[in-house]
Amino acid sequence: MKKLDQLRTEINKIDEEMAKLFVKRMEVVEGIAKYKQSTEMEVLDLAREKVVIEKNSKRVTDKRLKKYYIKFLEGNMKISRSFQESILGLDKVVGYQGIPGSFSYLALKTKYKDELLKSYQNFEDVFTALKNKEIEVGVLPIENSYTGDITDNFDLMKKYNAYIIDIIELKIDHNLLGVKGSKLSDIKEIYSHVQGFKQSQTFLKGRGYKEIPYYNTAISAKYISEINDVTKGAIGSAETAEIYNLDILAKNINTHEDNTTKFMVIGNKLIVNKEHNRIMVAFSTYNKSGDLSSVLGKFSEYGINMLSIKSRPLKNSPWEYIFFVELEGNYEILKPTIEKIEEKNKYFEVIGSYEK
Repeated sequence: MKKLDQLRTEINKIDEEMAKLFVKRMEVVEGIAKYKQSTEMEVLDLAREKVVIEKNSKRVTDKRLKKYYIKFLEGNMKISRSFQESILGLDKVVGYQGIPGSFSYLALKTKYKDELLKSYQNFEDVFTALKNKEIEVGVLPIENSYTGDITDNFDLMKKYNAYIIDIIELKIDHNLLGVKGSKLSDIKEIYSHVQGFKQSQTFLKGRGYKEIPYYNTAISAKYISEINDVTKGAIGSAETAEIYNLDILAKNINTHEDNTTKFMVIGNKLIVNKEHNRIMVAFSTYNKSGDLSSVLGKFSEYGINMLSIKSRPLKNSPWEYIFFVELEGNYEILKPTIEKIEEKNKYFEVIGSYEK
């Protein structure tokens, strides 16, 4: 058996060779970044990364090591993406409404693990930050499976000309939180975003709590943690309770067990790739008899499946509306057909492409 000093000497020699290969690899990565910049390609290519991992992992035949080598490859790719983004000035900053522990925060953490995060007090602040290029993307709620659409964000999409580039779905588990040492019988007042109250109506009904609307569930939790009053509670997630050192006084107080919120990831430009199977379009008609039914009929006529439709009043145009329609399919494939429908409308724009 080799002595420890001998083994460490061998490791040092391998590390020296790896350092040289690392520098060489990153020089090639820099060339790739500049090529992507010249051709306006996205830095992240999930399909390519999947192929590389599958191909290269076959080179490790020791089954004990294969999973570690896959992690090694994934780490290399993450470093390469980060280096490319720094070259292109795209070091990603993600904006969201709320503070750590808010449901927007929990949703974005399922996708953005290591990116720099910036929090904002309200939804419009996130759109403003995106427009001013303080952030590269923003994460905002648009629909809850129980209470419906968050309509403000559809209005802001149009106002700020933002695009949906991804969708995140998060199962919402509400709990009643209290300060350490408090009991359910102590609670007199509850703080929460209005959506938290709406989604927990069955539990709250008849208990006599004073419901106090607040910015969001995480800010509510932070507030009761700071004032440390056993009579005050907040609605929030288990993660929020942990962050703000609170006790869970009642678990899973959702009215519906399958309570889920859909969050949109917004950017400043439309991004389309072959994996996308959803399209969001916005349009308005000439407000003549049959106009809307004619447009919707065209989707059916051309074999495009319409998944949902929402309407919002047009600002400064009384009794006129803008319609948001989610379609099934890939935009690159359906583009010629969608352009035919576009011609017949007062306003028509593709405002989202993403994968379900």
